[in-house]
Amino acid sequence: MNFKEKLKNILIKVEDLILCNHACISCRREIPDGLEFSLCDKCRAGLEIIDGNICVVCGERILEDNILCDSCKSNKFYFDKSNSFCVYEDIASTIVKKLKYSGKKYYAEYIANLMLKNKLYFEGVDIITFVPIGKKRRIERGFNQAEEIAKVLSENLDIPIIDTLKKVGSEKHQAGLNQKDRLKNLNGTIEIIDEIKDEIKGKNLLIIDDVFTTGATLSECARVLKANKRHKPKQINCYTFAKTCLKLSNNWQNQQNTQSLEEIKVN
Repeated sequence: MNFKEKLKNILIKVEDLILCNHACISCRREIPDGLEFSLCDKCRAGLEIIDGNICVVCGERILEDNILCDSCKSNKFYFDKSNSFCVYEDIASTIVKKLKYSGKKYYAEYIANLMLKNKLYFEGVDIITFVPIGKKRRIERGFNQAEEIAKVLSENLDIPIIDTLKKVGSEKHQAGLNQKDRLKNLNGTIEIIDEIKDEIKGKNLLIIDDVFTTGATLSECARVLKANKRHKPKQINCYTFAKTCLKLSNNWQNQQNTQSLEEIKVN
């Protein structure tokens, strides 16, 4: 680590000590101490919660006449179901990028607390696990953001967390690729950790990640976990903080009773 990187890390830690719980985690505006989720009123209102009618497989927002989105009608996912808390736009994007690329590891707690607003997604879960990252990326970031989010969820829900998967081989960037190309990139790069095979047999697993883009990574994780029939889990669901959603017509907007963060019913 060179001098500039060391200085940057020091400045990040100083900022965190000064601003933690005193500034909005998105826009960094000053906020009253102890404000829920450390989000200012403007950013709370700008966080686009995914609710209303959604695809029964991937959690995409769809029109009321459908149960599957267009993607799930033509593509196969290996997970049984996936849901996301909010849309990956503006506020959510800022929060995720600060967690992943600005060394703000403590943002995982804020993200997890937001995800906990939808208790329904944790019903029947026996084990929480997470999407793995490679050694190089872990060294660069200092942590696996999905693992950090999963830890907070596990602690709050008293559901055991198990490290089930590992990343192997060379790491390739997925940004800008479609689902098909992402799956090619992932081929052979995720493996199950042998020691945990008996622990997941017949269990309901919940895979945690920060963002659902095409679903390729989550699907590959589920495929690997289901590959050995002798140790196959009963069900594999996924839950992410944010999802890159399709742009729907105004008709969809007219059909929805969108909820604010304050109005979400905790099930």
